[in-house]
Amino acid sequence: MKIADLDRGDFAVVRGWIDPGVFRIFHAPIGDDQLERLLTRRRDGKVTDLGLKAVADGGVAVGFIHVVLDWANDLGHIQQILVGEPGRRRHGIGSAMMRHALRLCFDEHKLHRMQLFVDEGNEVALAFYRKQGFHTDGFMREASKIGDKYVGWYCLSMLQGEWQADSGP
Repeated sequence: MKIADLDRGDFAVVRGWIDPGVFRIFHAPIGDDQLERLLTRRRDGKVTDLGLKAVADGGVAVGFIHVVLDWANDLGHIQQILVGEPGRRRHGIGSAMMRHALRLCFDEHKLHRMQLFVDEGNEVALAFYRKQGFHTDGFMREASKIGDKYVGWYCLSMLQGEWQADSGP
């Protein structure tokens, strides 16, 4: 398993993994213009978006992670992480992508904080993020409207010092 930059050649496989009901930044039909958001981008010499993929033997993408870097606040916001095929989940692919993204953001880019949001009721995701070392900062009640229903979400974070204490400098 290796981690590499996501590229346009991965769009065909990634498109099939995305459920717009879960990843609400997307809407059906998902076109290349929407998937462009997942790619690593730079502005004024700094990374603004980090788009990575997990690559299995044979060179096929099996998952992706997307992080938006907020340089004004020295933080990274994990927008999406997904292991595409359900049969590949719970085999360490998500953990490998997360560790790689955290290493880049904390060690290379020297960010202070990483954060993410998880919809209420998504116990599998909450357990995964906590296992990675994220802490729950709070719960935002009825923070998003999905159709005619309001959904709350949890904010989780990890600070650079916590990353260093866990992984070593």
